[in-house]
Amino acid sequence: MGEVDTILTSLELKQRIDVCPDDLVILDVSIVPPPADGQDAYNKQHLPGAIYFDQRRSVPATRLIPFSLPDPVKLQEYLRTLGINNDSHIVLYDRDFTLPDLLTNANARIWWLLKAHGITRVSILTGGLRKWLADGYPTTDVIPHPKPGSVTVQFNPSLWLTYPEMVDLVAKGDTQIVDTREPRYFKGEADEPSEPSTLALEAFDLLDDVHIKQGHMPGAKNLPFFNIINWDTYCIKTKEELEQMFKAHGVDPSKPIVSTCYIGYTACSIALATHLLGHDHTRVYYVSIHVLHRVHSLLHCSSHPSAGTRPHSCLLCKYPRATSGTQPAPLP
Repeated sequence: MGEVDTILTSLELKQRIDVCPDDLVILDVSIVPPPADGQDAYNKQHLPGAIYFDQRRSVPATRLIPFSLPDPVKLQEYLRTLGINNDSHIVLYDRDFTLPDLLTNANARIWWLLKAHGITRVSILTGGLRKWLADGYPTTDVIPHPKPGSVTVQFNPSLWLTYPEMVDLVAKGDTQIVDTREPRYFKGEADEPSEPSTLALEAFDLLDDVHIKQGHMPGAKNLPFFNIINWDTYCIKTKEELEQMFKAHGVDPSKPIVSTCYIGYTACSIALATHLLGHDHTRVYYVSIHVLHRVHSLLHCSSHPSAGTRPHSCLLCKYPRATSGTQPAPLP
């Protein structure tokens, strides 16, 4: 069982499909804007042999964390129903959306989610369904019924940060923080949630009435998630292009990075980009800005050494730091 390429072209995947290897599992991980449904879109058209991956399965949502990490046991059970084994080669793809900025975010998120649970034989179809069709390859409406798999997941806490850890990191100021939101949200010139975040939240029935102009974390640099895409081809950028992208935004991909966004979703694009450059030390703050404005950032709690002067109760006062190797308890 060897390593697999993180990025596959349409031709490379078509060649794999033609060989019909037993270890190949293709997952449609699309999020479709309401009122449409990802499962319905999949049922009508998908890649030959592809199975629909429902991101709502085994991923509990809370008031504070719309896209929480799954219970490893439930995730394992779900992945087994998709026919996934420990030696499976998983290929992820998504489809075109109303907002092109959403393209590949689902891929990056699920790639990171699987990696965070010890599943590393995962590839992404660059350009997704749009490029597959543009290259002249077929789709189908035939739904496969895989035999149950036997994959075993193992949660890796080193790939993500909790809220208290994020606050401590900001206070120390010695780690690169990359905010993947659009510049107007990063600068506090527009209220969150953004249109892409709104569509994602609506797709999961998690949209609420919170619209707060919050700017960004102190010391953060802005590298919008859509910069990892070459919009001429809708494919993920080459290594050379990614290197230039990081340099243009003042980020060193060879040094530790924490990536953030609004709901812990598009932040995964930076983890993917640094991985493609051979660096696997990017950590995702998976609860992201959504939690910071919901609980009033610790940066404004007078009990914290890096705080401002405005007193607030904060999450760190209420919850102890998560210990390494444990799964975080759901927030209220």
